[in-house]
Amino acid sequence: MIALSYITGTLEELNKLYNGASSKKKAIYYSKLATIELCGWVEDTVDDIILKHANRNLREASNRKYIKKGVVKRTHGFQYEYHIRPMLISLLGLIYLEKFERNFEKSSKITILKSSLENLRESRNKAAHTHLKGASNIYDAPSVMLSEFHKIKSVLLEIDSELRGI
Repeated sequence: MIALSYITGTLEELNKLYNGASSKKKAIYYSKLATIELCGWVEDTVDDIILKHANRNLREASNRKYIKKGVVKRTHGFQYEYHIRPMLISLLGLIYLEKFERNFEKSSKITILKSSLENLRESRNKAAHTHLKGASNIYDAPSVMLSEFHKIKSVLLEIDSELRGI
């Protein structure tokens, strides 16, 4: 099961703090923190989905260990094409992944996920690779991160549900 209450509460709290910020600098802090928090949640959630599915379906301990140490622990990022898809290929095999993606493409779920994750990556990189510089940078508000969270969450819940049905 995907953990939602903590990230939802965190993003909602950061949104309240952002809306009530007494300075532009504090608003930027809350925006950057919301971005980083959502990115961390996405990475942890995808890792958790992969590990739980492996533990439910793989019988050989060495294969479960491979997925944990050789696939999940070596993946640092959350882009669908470069991080999530290779983990799914390692876990499911390319033949099943093709069927899996076709099912999600029919409803544009993968396209929505890819787009949301790309937007999130750009926001994350801007937040993580800059400093305030006199508060001249503009960052996405926590409300934007909440909106992205809800889009990403719905697709990840469907992926998790699909994997549970295997």
